[in-house]
Amino acid sequence: MAIVTLGLAEVNDEITTRPRGCPKCGSTLLQGWGTVPKPLRDPQLNEVRVRRFQCCDCHYTFRHYPDGVGPADQSLRLQQLAAICWVLGLSTRMVTGVLGVFAIQLCHMSVWRDVQALAAARSLPAPLASVHVLGIDGLYTSIRGQDTGIMVAVDMGTGRPIALARIDEKDRPALFAWLEALKELLGVEVLVSDDFNSYSTAAQRLDLQHQVCRFHYLRWVNRLLNSLQKKLDDEWDEPLNEVRQLLQDLPPDGGHRIYQLYRQVKAPPRIYNQPMSPLARLQKLLLRLSDNWSSYRLFLEQGDVPATNNATERAIGRWRARSRTVRGFKTWSGLVNAFTLCNASFV
Repeated sequence: MAIVTLGLAEVNDEITTRPRGCPKCGSTLLQGWGTVPKPLRDPQLNEVRVRRFQCCDCHYTFRHYPDGVGPADQSLRLQQLAAICWVLGLSTRMVTGVLGVFAIQLCHMSVWRDVQALAAARSLPAPLASVHVLGIDGLYTSIRGQDTGIMVAVDMGTGRPIALARIDEKDRPALFAWLEALKELLGVEVLVSDDFNSYSTAAQRLDLQHQVCRFHYLRWVNRLLNSLQKKLDDEWDEPLNEVRQLLQDLPPDGGHRIYQLYRQVKAPPRIYNQPMSPLARLQKLLLRLSDNWSSYRLFLEQGDVPATNNATERAIGRWRARSRTVRGFKTWSGLVNAFTLCNASFV
């Protein structure tokens, strides 16, 4: 059975170092001013010894705390433990119940403040180098009771989220401006996404190479082909099977071959306010596949481009799994902090 070790902060009960200088004037000439006990909420310690110092220049008196201890009545270790329990799926009140079993009294708002504090120390990582391949996807959540669109950007090389924006994926001007800023900042050259039209349009407008998630396009194309096969005559079985085979093999000339199939389809004129005929739907599908063929097979030409957008989906999935027990968020900063923690590593 696998054993997971959480990297919690060490907490000392005694001072092991001297302060580097006065927090008020910076002077290094300090005089010891006594030792006082400090009650502490911690899984292992109930009390620590805190030393007081006085600056010999400005006469400012201050406290110097042991490692893992600060002015708060919680240790850093307890703050991390409470936040990790929340990340693992417990509500704030459930966290207080779990800690209460170990005689640690903590209110649910203190748990939420611990979550915010830990997230502030683990903000979304700034890329150390340029990001060649960027994965993006959108999601919706509730802020102050209102459904809000959010865009997530992930470095496909590391799989780590690097940007979060309060943008609806249907808002093209805002989406294009956000992606343009990321391109200039990170040097993005390839965009990986699902086949939502706004993403392909953004890739064309920003002169980015585009890889459409293979899982997404195979799913909807095969569903449509199966539906059309039930409505069309048997003579269309061979062309439909050829399209399926081309999507599996992804040959370089696949777009041209699908376009030739498109030219063979003679769909009847569409009648106003009437649904499209099966042949018209097939014709539209073939034209779309032909136009976007290069974005379906880019991963075969560049080794660092993934075939799917799974890295972005995983980042959102961690957030989805945690947000099921959350009614919503009051502030954007609180949501960003929660998303950051859900994708942080504590091992």
